[in-house]
Amino acid sequence: MLGSVSTGAAEYDRQTCTPCRGTGKVISGKGGSPHQVSCPWCGGDGRFHPGRDAQTGEQIRSAPAD
Repeated sequence: MLGSVSTGAAEYDRQTCTPCRGTGKVISGKGGSPHQVSCPWCGGDGRFHPGRDAQTGEQIRSAPAD
């Protein structure tokens, strides 16, 4: 009997921001010398935000609760 097929892909926590690895900080080289800045992908909170635009830094607009 055959068992389940594994894809070999490691599971990861989709709630954690992957660019900063959940720290909320990244290293930027903008301006010449490397320095630490808030992560533009998560806004510094370390959590994944679907639809967030890291280029503009716009916050996610959610629909009002019912």
